[in-house]
Parts: sequence; structure tokens; C-alpha cells
Amino acid sequence: MLFESEQFQGRLNKPVGWSDHVFRYTEFTGINTEGGDVDSVFVSCKIENCEWYWGLFNLALFVEVNFHNCTFRGTAFSGSKFVDCNFTNCNFLKDNLGANCSFDDVVWYGCTQKNCKELEQEFRNKR
Repeated sequence: MLFESEQFQGRLNKPVGWSDHVFRYTEFTGINTEGGDVDSVFVSCKIENCEWYWGLFNLALFVEVNFHNCTFRGTAFSGSKFVDCNFTNCNFLKDNLGANCSFDDVVWYGCTQKNCKELEQEFRNKR
């Protein structure tokens, strides 16, 4: 399902979820998510002050997405693609069991990061 120029604050309302959707020109603010799959397409979106705990980003596609003040704890990014995305003040932290975020088969094209914890090394490893 296509969601265009929507604004989601605090939570997603059904039928909206993180799986099998296309989000274009959409803003997500202050959404906290525990677990669950994220395999949607995000184009020219803004994701701000959101938190994911044990999220599974499997084959998600992010194009021209701005991530600002987001926190990812023990989140797995598997086969996701990030194209011309910007990460500012984001944290990629361990979960409560001590597991780091993982970036298996992730592709970064033209992305930038500024003041992000545990993402700079990932960028270095892929270049």
C-alpha cells in the first residue's frame, strides 16, 4: 500500500505497519518499536526521534531518507539498501543481552553520517 505525504507521530495506526508498504514524502516522529520486520520502501522520508529495539530490517529500501536523533538497539539490517540517506545524531547500540546491531549484506550509496554512535565504523568497512 502506498502512503504519501503522511505524518505519523508517536505510533503507526492500522493498516499502516512497517512491512510491505511504500512510504513517500512521509514523516515519522517519536515512534518507538520493539521487534517486528521492516521490509518496506521509504523514499524522501524523514525519520526523527524514533527508537527500534530488536528490529529486523530485512531487504528494506531507503532512498533520500533523513534519520535524525534515532536509536537502534540490537537491530539487524540484513540485505537492506540505503541510497543518498543522511544519519544525524543516531545511535546504534547493544541490546540488553549485549548484542550489537548487525549490518549483513547492507549496501550504502552516497550516504552520510554525522555524530552517530557505532555507524562510522560500518561506513569505513564498506568503502
